[in-house]
Amino acid sequence: MLTRLLTLALVAGSWHAADACTCSLDHPQTHFCNSDFVIVGRVQKIFRGGDFYHSYKVKIRNIFKATPKAALALKAGRLLTPSHDSLCGVTLQPRETYVITGHVVQLQAHIQLCSYVNKWREVTPRQRKGFRLLYKQGCTCKVHMNRRSTKSPNTCVTGRVATECYERHGICLHDRERRCRWTRAPALTRCLQKQHFNSTMT
Repeated sequence: MLTRLLTLALVAGSWHAADACTCSLDHPQTHFCNSDFVIVGRVQKIFRGGDFYHSYKVKIRNIFKATPKAALALKAGRLLTPSHDSLCGVTLQPRETYVITGHVVQLQAHIQLCSYVNKWREVTPRQRKGFRLLYKQGCTCKVHMNRRSTKSPNTCVTGRVATECYERHGICLHDRERRCRWTRAPALTRCLQKQHFNSTMT
C-alpha cells in the first residue's frame, strides 16, 4: 500500500523495490508534509510520451495542499510520470479515483512511485481526516517508521510490529506539552490490540 529510491530531479519519499527504483518507507503524513501538492483526482486519460514521460489527464476533485507553483501547475489537470517502471513511473487506471502527492518541476506536476499514490476508496477514514486537515497540523513533527523508540520530543515512532496500524490509522501531533505523540483514535486502538493479540498467539 505504501509505495517505491531513486534520485530523480524530482524528489523521493517511500522502501519497496521495482528494478532500479527503490524508496524509503514513509508515513502518509510525511508524504503530505514533504509534497508540493496533495490532491484527490479521477484519471480520465493517459497520453503516452516518448522515452521519458507519460501524462495523465486528471479531473481534480479536491486539493488538500498546493504551493503557489503547484496551484498553477495543477490548472492544466495533467500529471507527468516517468515512462518506465525502472525510473519510478506510476501506473494509474483510467476512471479510478486516487489520492496523490507530488512535486512541481518547471511548473509541471510530477508524480512517481516514491510519491504517495493510493486508490481513494482504499484510504481509511482516519487517513482521509489526516489528508483533509490533521496531517497539516503535524508537519512540525517527524514520523519514523520501523523505529522502536526515540529521545526526540518532535518525533513519533511506529515500532517494528505495528507499522501498518500507524500507517493506516495514526496521526502524529503536538500535545499540550509540545511533544509529538500519536493521537488517540478507536481504529488505531483496535488495530494495536489485534496486533498484540496476534503476536501473543504466535
